[in-house]
Amino acid sequence: MNNFNKNINDLEVKKELNYFRGIINVFLFLFFSFLFCFLVYSFFVLFKINKIYSNVNSGQKNIEESLQLFKDGDFSRATLVAQESHQDFLEASQSLDSLSNYWPLNKILFFQNNFNDFKYLTKTAEILSSSAEKSFFIAQEIEDIVAGKRFDNFLEFSEDEKRRILKLLYENSPELNGIKANVDLSLFYLEKAENNSFLSKYVPQIKQLKEYLNTSSNLLSNLASFSAVIPSLAGYPEPVSYLIVLQNNNELRATGGFIGSYGVMELSLGDIIKLETNDVYHLDMPASLNKDFNVLPPEPIKKYLGVDRWFMRDSNWSPDFPTSAKKIKWFYEQEMVAAGRSSELIDVSGLIAITPRMITDLLYITGPVEVDGQTYDKDNFVEVLQYEVEMAFREEGVSEWNRKNIIGDIVKEIKIKLFNLPSEKWLELMDVFNQNIDRKNFLVYLFDDYKREVSQSFAWEGEVKKTDSDFLMVIDSNLAAFKTDRVMEKNIFYSLEEKPDGIFSQVDIYYKNNGWFDWQTTRYRTYTRVYIPKDSQYLEASGLSAGDVYSSSDNEIENPKGLLGAFISIEPGEQKILSFQYSLADSILKDINDKKYYSLQVQKQAGSEIQEFKANLKFQRKIIGFEGEGDILIKENELTWTNKLDKDYKLKIYFE
Repeated sequence: MNNFNKNINDLEVKKELNYFRGIINVFLFLFFSFLFCFLVYSFFVLFKINKIYSNVNSGQKNIEESLQLFKDGDFSRATLVAQESHQDFLEASQSLDSLSNYWPLNKILFFQNNFNDFKYLTKTAEILSSSAEKSFFIAQEIEDIVAGKRFDNFLEFSEDEKRRILKLLYENSPELNGIKANVDLSLFYLEKAENNSFLSKYVPQIKQLKEYLNTSSNLLSNLASFSAVIPSLAGYPEPVSYLIVLQNNNELRATGGFIGSYGVMELSLGDIIKLETNDVYHLDMPASLNKDFNVLPPEPIKKYLGVDRWFMRDSNWSPDFPTSAKKIKWFYEQEMVAAGRSSELIDVSGLIAITPRMITDLLYITGPVEVDGQTYDKDNFVEVLQYEVEMAFREEGVSEWNRKNIIGDIVKEIKIKLFNLPSEKWLELMDVFNQNIDRKNFLVYLFDDYKREVSQSFAWEGEVKKTDSDFLMVIDSNLAAFKTDRVMEKNIFYSLEEKPDGIFSQVDIYYKNNGWFDWQTTRYRTYTRVYIPKDSQYLEASGLSAGDVYSSSDNEIENPKGLLGAFISIEPGEQKILSFQYSLADSILKDINDKKYYSLQVQKQAGSEIQEFKANLKFQRKIIGFEGEGDILIKENELTWTNKLDKDYKLKIYFE
C-alpha cells in the first residue's frame, strides 16, 4: 500500500515537473523569440540610425560646399550640390518618421522629447537646404542672362538684358514668397528644439542661426514685394510715368516742405528716358488767370497766408502723404486743363516727393556735379541752389520765369552719375534710399491699388499710422516765413499722467528762432497741428500767437485721429513754447487695464529737424518692462524716454 502511494506521489511529482518544464520551455521560447525580435528590431533601428547619421553628415558637408560654390560665383554647381544636400536631409527626415512607432521613442517621455527635438532640427536642415537650392537656381538664371560678363555700371546692360532681368524678377515673386515661407517654417522648428538640454553647448550657434533666419525672413519679404512690383514700376513690360514734387524743408510744410518745383519722369526697362522739371508757378500762374479755376483753401492757409484760392504749391496740406498725394495729382491735372495744356497731360502711375536732404545724400555717393560753371556737392547743394534761384538769377540775366530751370539740369547730371556708378557702389546706394525712406525725405505713393498693396512693406508712403493705443505727431506748416526753418531749433516734450479719473497728456513744442531779417529768414510763422488718439478730449492750450485753438478730428485720412491746431509766431532771437493739454480716450485706459501694457507711437513729420524728443510717463501701477529704441530710464511707476525723432518710433511699457 505504501509502495502504491509512493508510486502515485512520484507520478504526481513527475507530472508537476513536466508541467513546470513545459512552462519554462514556453517562457524560454517566448523569451528567445522576443530577444530575437528585439535584436532584429534593434538592428533595424541601429541601421536606420546609422543611415540617418550618414545622411545628416553628408547633408551638412554638401550644404557647406554649396555655400562656398555660391560665394565663388559657381551658381550652377552650387544649385546641384544644394539639391544633393536637400535629398540627404529629406531621407534623414523620412527615416526619422519611420522610427516614430518604435516603442521607447513614443512611450518613454525622455526618449520621446529628445527624438522630437532631433526631428525638428532635421526638418530645419531639410527646409533650409531646399531654400538654398531654389535661391541658387534664381541666381543661376541671372547668371545665364548676363552670360558671365561683369558689369561696372547700369549703363553697360543691354536693353535685352535689362528686359530679361526685370522679367525674371517679376516671374519669381511667388518663388521668393515660397522661400520666405520655408525660412519662417524652419525658424519655427528651430525654436521648438532650442531648449533641449543636449543642445546647451550649441546655444551660441543656434542664437546666431536664429538671427540669420530672422534677417533672411525680413530680406525675403522685401525681395518678394520688390520683385512683384519693381519691374512694373521700372517700366517693364510697358513704360511708366511719375509725377515728381521737390519739397523745400527750409520752408516746412506737412509732407516735407513747400512744393517749389514739379516734374514728370518716364521710365522704360529701369532707365529714365524722359525727365522734365518746372517751377510750380508755371502751373499755378496760368491757372490763376482762369476765373473758372476757383478752389477754396483750408482755413489756416486762407487766414495766415491771406489768400482766397488754393493752388498746387500749397496742396500738400495733409500730413498723411497718401491723402496729400491724391490732392497734388488732382491739382496737377486740373491746373493743366485750366492752363489750356490738357493735350500735354500724362497719366502718371505714382507720385514721388523728394526733400533736399535726399539730393545731398546722393551727391555724397556720386561726388560733385557741375552745371553752368557752378559746382554742387553734398556740403553746399542747398545753400548754393537757394541763392541761385532766389538771388543770383537776376545778376545772371535769367528771367524769373526760367530761374528754376537749373534744378532740372542738376537732376539730369545726378542721374547720369548714378547710372554710371560702379557696381560695388550699388549696395551703398540702396542704403541711402533706405535711410531716406526712414527719415521721410523720399516718399512714394502709387495710384494703382494692387501695386500699392504689394509695395506696402517698403514703408515709403508716409501715411499717418493706425494705432490702438497712444499716438503723437506734431506738424509745422511755415506760412509766409520765407526759409526760416533752416535756422529754427525745435524740441518736443510729451508728458502723461495716469490719475484716478483718467489719463491726462500735455505736449510742449519748444521753438527758438536763431535767424535775423534777411532775404532768407524772418519771424517764424507756423500753423502747428498735433495729431492725437481719436476721441481724446481737448482741455486747454497756451503760447499761441493769434486766433483760437482748433479742436476736431481729421476724418479725411485713412486712419482718423484727433487734431489740435494753433498759430504761433516767433521773432528772430526769440524762444517760445506752444502747449496743448488733453485727456486721452477712455479706450486707452481700458486697454491698459485689460492687456497690462501701454504703447505710444510717435511719428516724425517729413522734412522736420527735431533736436530732441522727450517723454515723461507716470502711471498708477508698477512698470516691469519695456520695448523701444532710444534712452529709457525707469523709476518704479515712471518712465522717461528720449530720442532725436529722426524717424518714427514706438514705445511699449509692460505692467504688473
